[in-house]
Amino acid sequence: MKRIFIGSFIDNKGLKKHYTEIKKDFSGVLTGSWVKPENFHITYKFLGNVEEDKIEDIKNNLSECINKEIETQIVVKGLGVFPNLDQPKVLYFKVEENPVLTEINKYVENQMVSLGFKREIKRFSPHITIVRIKEIKQQSFLEKIKKYEGKVFFKQKIITVDIIESMLNPKGAVYKKIWKPT
Repeated sequence: MKRIFIGSFIDNKGLKKHYTEIKKDFSGVLTGSWVKPENFHITYKFLGNVEEDKIEDIKNNLSECINKEIETQIVVKGLGVFPNLDQPKVLYFKVEENPVLTEINKYVENQMVSLGFKREIKRFSPHITIVRIKEIKQQSFLEKIKKYEGKVFFKQKIITVDIIESMLNPKGAVYKKIWKPT
C-alpha cells in the first residue's frame, strides 16, 4: 500500500523567499508543523492508501495529463485558512481561480471515480499548504493574515500533473513522484 494523491508540484524557489518571510512573521503568533518548501504542491485529489497494483490503473486512466507539461498562468496571491478564521487548522498560499486547474481537477476526479474512488463533495479550491496549525494567538493571527491580503507572491506558467506518494514520518511528510515516464 502507498498513500497517494494526484497533484502538481510548485516551483519552491519562487515561493521560498516569501515562505521564509511568512514563517518569521508568524513565529510568535502560531505553532504548528511547517511544510518544507520542496513539498509545495496543489492537490487535485487525495486517494489515501492504495494497493500498488492499482497504481498502474490510475496511471493509465490519467494518461491524457500525467507527466505532461501544461501551460497555464498560476498566480499565488494572498493567504487563506481552512476551515475558517475562527478555528484555523491550515494556513495556505491562495492560488487564484484558474480554468486550466479547474479542468484538470474535473478530469482527475472523473477518472478516479471511474476506478471506484469516492467523488469529492467539497468544491475544488487550489491552494498550497504552508503550515498545519496547532495553536494561535487569534487577534495577532488575524492581523497577520490581513497584512498579506492581495499580495502576489509568485506566478508559474507551466505545471505537470503527477501521482505523488506521501510518506509520513516524525519530521513531517515527504512527497515524491511515484511514476515517471520511461
